[in-house]
Amino acid sequence: MAIRNVLKMGDPRLSLNAQPVTDFDSEELLLNITDMLDTMRQFQGVGLAAPQIGVSKQIIVLEVSNNPRYPHADTIALHILLNPQITDFSQQTESAWEGCLSLPGLRGKVQRAKSIHYQAVNEKGERIQATVHGFHARIIQHEIDHLNGILYPQRLNNLNEFGFEDSLPDY
Repeated sequence: MAIRNVLKMGDPRLSLNAQPVTDFDSEELLLNITDMLDTMRQFQGVGLAAPQIGVSKQIIVLEVSNNPRYPHADTIALHILLNPQITDFSQQTESAWEGCLSLPGLRGKVQRAKSIHYQAVNEKGERIQATVHGFHARIIQHEIDHLNGILYPQRLNNLNEFGFEDSLPDY
């Protein structure tokens, strides 16, 4: 159990495609998941992908519970997703502010699908699938982007809606 350094935008490891998890019983997998949870919670994130801590594996953790960075967000129970894939996107999209632990202090408005259906494997190696909406869907889309070497500024449509949290007029 350790709080890991979060890689920042510009680190070339954030541009790599993460490798699928194949060994679901490994001590290393459990250690990485534990470290990711500790790190996400320490830095008040709502999601974290393994590449953000320098681990090129398809691992995502997410949880929303009384988070000061997202004070109006509904609670989302802890999810641990291995090898996640979005299998369906809604045609409806919405633009909303996003932040990222790899871009501390910055926010940008990103257009994303309002609803998604995904499948993954949990930390026990069991296949799971779900349809999620709103902020929950946004977090999963954001974190899967990390697994594919994409940071949210690459999804921005308008650079006037990107900047430091304390300087954005309508954030």
